[in-house]
Amino acid sequence: MATDLVREYERTRYVVLDDLGSARATVGVGETSAEVDAVLDDYGAASGVFITGWNPRSEPLDQDSNDEANDRLEADLSELGCVILPHIGVGYDPEWEPEHGFFALDLAEPEAVTLATAYGQNAIVVIERGGPARLVITPIMNP
Repeated sequence: MATDLVREYERTRYVVLDDLGSARATVGVGETSAEVDAVLDDYGAASGVFITGWNPRSEPLDQDSNDEANDRLEADLSELGCVILPHIGVGYDPEWEPEHGFFALDLAEPEAVTLATAYGQNAIVVIERGGPARLVITPIMNP
């Protein structure tokens, strides 16, 4: 099961959205993205983390529960002083509903892992300007 989940995370497209909800930048695990680099440049950021509160442990929840989790996550990210932009993760499998979350700029990887773990997330995706997006497994999936 874990191997299948990792493969699905690796095949997901991570999309930074603009204020109107349109795609601004897209990247997949292992890829570099000039679009993501441009977003980072626009905010003077060196890195970003794709993180969500949706579907802890990859177990689907109802819309209200997912929205409430993301509201709490947004508040936690804001409290940390992060610039946060909306994002969606669009799975390769059309059966997977796109997950809403945040692209948190310059959030340190250890802090991101701690936060993702607190929200029951199996993984996050980290990207540094000019580098490939990396899947980072949390202790939820890899205790």
